[in-house]
Amino acid sequence: MSLKPYFSIIQLTGHMQMDNFTSFDSYISSAAVVIRRVTLDNFQISDSYINVLLFITFNTVGKLGLKNKNQRKEAHSQPAEIIGNTAPTTSLSGSNPQISEQIQTSHGTHFFTDPRDNNFTNATITNAVNQTTNYYASDGPSSEGNKITPDMIASATPAVPIVFKGREELVEQGVNILCQKTLRFLAILGAGGMGKTSLALHIMGSDLVQGKFGERCYFIPCELFEDAQSLVQGLIHVMELTVQENQSKQRVLFDHLQAAQDDLVIVLDKFETPWNHDDSIGVKNLLEKIAQYVKVSLVVTMRGPDGPGDIPWEKLGDKSGIPTLAPASAKEAFKAFAGNNLQTSNDSESQIDSLLYQLDYVPLAIKLSAQHVKRIPLEALINMWEKDKTSILTEGRVPGRLTSMFQGEELTFNMSTLLHSSLIYENHQGIKMLAPVREHIDLNHTISQDDIDQLERFYIWFLEDLPENNMQAQPVLQLHINNIEKVFKSQINSDQSKTSCISAINILRKFTRFNSVSIDLIDLILKKNKSIMKEDEVDLKLLRASKLRWIGRFQDAEAQAMSVKGCLNEEDNIAKSEADILGRCFDILEGIYYPQAQYEKAINMNLQAQKYFKQSENQWAQANSMSWLGDIYYMQDRYKEASKMLSEAQQLFQQIENELGVAECLQRLGDIYLMQGRYEEAIGMLSDTQKQFETFGDQLRAAECLLSLGEIYRMQKKYGEATEMTLKAQKQYEEIGDKLGVAEGLEVLGKIYMNQAQFDEAVDMLSKAQIQYKDIDRIVDVAWCYRYLGTTYRLQEQYEKAKEAFTEALELFKEFPGEKYRIGHTLLNFGHLFFDMKDFAEARRKYEEARDIFYSHGHLEKDVDRCSEALANLDEAEASGSIS
Repeated sequence: MSLKPYFSIIQLTGHMQMDNFTSFDSYISSAAVVIRRVTLDNFQISDSYINVLLFITFNTVGKLGLKNKNQRKEAHSQPAEIIGNTAPTTSLSGSNPQISEQIQTSHGTHFFTDPRDNNFTNATITNAVNQTTNYYASDGPSSEGNKITPDMIASATPAVPIVFKGREELVEQGVNILCQKTLRFLAILGAGGMGKTSLALHIMGSDLVQGKFGERCYFIPCELFEDAQSLVQGLIHVMELTVQENQSKQRVLFDHLQAAQDDLVIVLDKFETPWNHDDSIGVKNLLEKIAQYVKVSLVVTMRGPDGPGDIPWEKLGDKSGIPTLAPASAKEAFKAFAGNNLQTSNDSESQIDSLLYQLDYVPLAIKLSAQHVKRIPLEALINMWEKDKTSILTEGRVPGRLTSMFQGEELTFNMSTLLHSSLIYENHQGIKMLAPVREHIDLNHTISQDDIDQLERFYIWFLEDLPENNMQAQPVLQLHINNIEKVFKSQINSDQSKTSCISAINILRKFTRFNSVSIDLIDLILKKNKSIMKEDEVDLKLLRASKLRWIGRFQDAEAQAMSVKGCLNEEDNIAKSEADILGRCFDILEGIYYPQAQYEKAINMNLQAQKYFKQSENQWAQANSMSWLGDIYYMQDRYKEASKMLSEAQQLFQQIENELGVAECLQRLGDIYLMQGRYEEAIGMLSDTQKQFETFGDQLRAAECLLSLGEIYRMQKKYGEATEMTLKAQKQYEEIGDKLGVAEGLEVLGKIYMNQAQFDEAVDMLSKAQIQYKDIDRIVDVAWCYRYLGTTYRLQEQYEKAKEAFTEALELFKEFPGEKYRIGHTLLNFGHLFFDMKDFAEARRKYEEARDIFYSHGHLEKDVDRCSEALANLDEAEASGSIS
């Protein structure tokens, strides 16, 4: 069987609607099978499986709110249940004989744990009455006693959510759309669980929108209305209009809109309910008539990729609608929902990161999972997810109105239908579903080992065929990474194809964004395969240590590297292969100590690594270690030594014709020029190397160059160019999942805002940078952000806040006495604060302390001069009597 078709097939994993859901399982248990059917269209599967798929697909249609001409009356009830030997309220066989016949002849694999549930011969769907959400009786919306009342509408209208993270740009975009004179139609679209309603509420609550519309903002919870008639009634209730006996309700509404003297806005929330119901033409006509009134602006929130009707909607977000949260915002939301019940530990931050990654950063999934932390420890929640997946995504309450389903004519579920329903959604060049749904499907509807073997062969071919340029390869790989992880984990667990799994890991190692995937696969191989070759075991352990170091799990990384090193003899006459392994161990240890500002330990490890790499004749590794040593000297402001070491490394890279290594050395030399104030030379060198890195496909190094260019332009007061370069760098860091780079970008943006006296924005960026730095245990950088926050507060004359920030910075720096440059500048700026506060004695103490720190370093003469100048100004101010 050809593997080529899998390339497009495997991209398909679907996407469900969850806006009002309290439980994933209650909603997706049926639709899961629908997606599995589409996902595996080109696989050979049994007739009995197809019969089950047809049965559940048939009964999923109503749950999605899709159009069905024949039946609507059974909507708005409790979820349908597949049961046996129960008196039917709605018979499957009576509605569709063809499906009934297929089910009666089905024999084969059982898909449910209860044996009776695998016999669909007498299966029926039962509908239990839902007293809370059954607003329409069986005779339709006109039934007396079931009419919508203003109290019902008020009860169905949600409050503005308190926890609302990472959506500021979308809110601003929505506000701008509504407040511009020429744009009146805003569509908030996308999948369920993305927080479309929350966005609408926050947009409507903004000062600008309230200033434009005031009390003329009308929110319509459309899940209460299934046709144009009831929707008009809802609008009349919300607008508090009076209808005389025998008067046309539509005429009353339209007369009111025609007579409007001021702008008004109507929010039609969850508009898919009336839009996908029987009276879709009537609803469309009503909507388009309302849109013709010049004083009316419209906002719709609904599932699907397109806004309703022939109206020029301005979409919020991107082509696919509202995106998931960014990782940092998702983490803030999780912690906010969990509240004070969240028990922190050394591993809690990485555990939360891992869980949120697996949840695809879906707002509703984050909320539901975080709420468990109010009752159980975080570690227990992680274990629940590992074991039961979507079972954690429930609040334990009675399911809401969208869990109901009804029967209808036989429908063919093709790609277009799934996309239209947001069961699946377009994601760049692929089609995707969100993790909670995917996990539910995988847990309850497994595929055969033969199919998994086919998938494995496809993905080995796929990985080997990736573009050599990592920047081109990563977006392609991103579309498949979840499937790759699933397939190879399945193979490792079933003791299949360890060699191909190791090959896959060795390809993935180049992509730092997928470090967590690599670590998980390595852990599983080391745990499951006791007969692994010694060479492969050592390689995997060292790769694991390197990946752990990269994501900031320094203790785990150190323990792993030391365990490998402890098994080797460190004598001078060891074999080249063992010398190379030792070199790699010391190289990893250096990479652990260096980001923690333990520079002397890092230098010692580096020199050991160079020694063993020279002994093993690994010239590339030796040159790379020399380059890193230059980097350490650079961080210590020992620029002369850094330049010398980088130049030597550059020469060795040139000897072995390694252009990437040469470019890395030139990049660091450019950074040294930056720190020495040789800006034009630095710009030229960094611009050239940035282009080289893009050619090589090294996105991390390219981003580093962009960030350095942003810092140079900031120092030159070219703030437009500085912001442009920094934002470009930030985007690339986010694409490759580099948390450190993201934090550094936020810090530079904070300094750019501070230099332009945009102090609120500066505080915001610097505070966000602090959070990022803290997450990856970069305490020195946390302290350095406090220093900039202190300066920002000082410039705003918020002296007490500034004093607290400088004090906190110095307290953190006590653990890092080698940070002479940063400690000195914190003291110098603290002195400036006391100068502004006219506290002469304390200002002098801080200036003198800073001068002594700089002087003791031996490489910071210019900074010593700054302190001397500050002291001279202090003497002058004291002499003039301006300081008491």
